[in-house]
Amino acid sequence: MGYARAMSENVRIERGWIFVNGTRQDDVTIEIGTGGEMRFGPFEALSQRQATQITWGHILTASVQRLAFWRR
Repeated sequence: MGYARAMSENVRIERGWIFVNGTRQDDVTIEIGTGGEMRFGPFEALSQRQATQITWGHILTASVQRLAFWRR
């Protein structure tokens, strides 16, 4: 399994929210792939990028989805 495929399994985007397969640990770090689900908005995801494997592409996609959703 390639690196990009592994990342896409841990992050998904729905209706402008970025969902990450992971849980927050006691020391405030995030452990990826634990089966828990964390939800981030695009703005919050900017500060969590390194810890959660969220890419700029995920943030941009979620932002565009939010704009489209609010224009309805």
